[in-house]
Amino acid sequence: MCVFPLLLSGILGSPSSRQQLEEYLRKVLIQNTKDGSFSMHHTTEIINAVRFLCLFVEHHSVIFNILWEMVASSDTSLKINAAALLRALVPYTDVKIASTHILPALVTLGSDQNLKVKYASIDAFGAVAQHFKNDMVVDKIRIQMDAFLEDGSHEASVSVIRALAVAVPHSTDRLREYLLTKIFKMTCITPVGNDIERRRERANVLCEALRALDATDLPAMGIRDLLLPSIQNLLKDLDALDPAHKEALEIISRERSGGTLESISKVMGAHLGIASSVSSFFGENSLLTKKEGGEEHDPAGPTAPEQNLQAQPESTRFGRIMRSGFGDILRGQSKGQ
Repeated sequence: MCVFPLLLSGILGSPSSRQQLEEYLRKVLIQNTKDGSFSMHHTTEIINAVRFLCLFVEHHSVIFNILWEMVASSDTSLKINAAALLRALVPYTDVKIASTHILPALVTLGSDQNLKVKYASIDAFGAVAQHFKNDMVVDKIRIQMDAFLEDGSHEASVSVIRALAVAVPHSTDRLREYLLTKIFKMTCITPVGNDIERRRERANVLCEALRALDATDLPAMGIRDLLLPSIQNLLKDLDALDPAHKEALEIISRERSGGTLESISKVMGAHLGIASSVSSFFGENSLLTKKEGGEEHDPAGPTAPEQNLQAQPESTRFGRIMRSGFGDILRGQSKGQ
């Protein structure tokens, strides 16, 4: 862990040893992986050492030449290791290298017939989305993610949402809108089968992604048409929801829809087909706006929901960010209240 990075960059990385560096690196990454003598037991240490070597631009050509050999290999282990290496190298490259080396290699891996190889590339695509906001790069990521989702498998869907959710705080508005649209479409489909573990994994990943998106500045149309309906769809399957996620989603729904029962019911009615009478039940001249004796409230005075809304502190982006990652705190607060 300590010696190997120094060997590659400090000794073999010297100008007089470039050829030795390439030969040794090829031996470690390709030959030893095939015979299982070293790499299979020290994959993490090797990836960290190559990542350190990538700090020096003069070694990029050597590294990516060997990586392409791994990607083009027929050995499954080499391809999976190549995906892990590409993911680790993303933060140490620029948009030019990402476009000319990393993305083409990942697209090749993502098109592989072996599902393990294909799914191994998804996290690497997420790393690219996290570090680059170039429109061309984002478009390529969206195309590839569509290809993964078209498989329709549980593993692919969960991996794609998880990978993009990690990139949300640093990604572009276009990619956030893309993720929100995919989440909405996924929540509109009722999970098939009685596998509760899969349902819970799917629900947890979708909830984490929605909470991450809620911590960003979303457009009003995206909130109304995608975020709130997705939350309501997830709240239908309470058996699959973690209590902390359920509480967080209810808070997001309440705050993003204005904090009143009337506005929430309108959102639900518009997207879930609930009759308009539900909204009128909570609205003006409704049962809840009349006193028990049949006498109506004074029109000049604020209704009870409005008073509650005025009393609530204004929701801030910081509050949404805090809420997006602290389910335990939320759970503790609810118990205290």
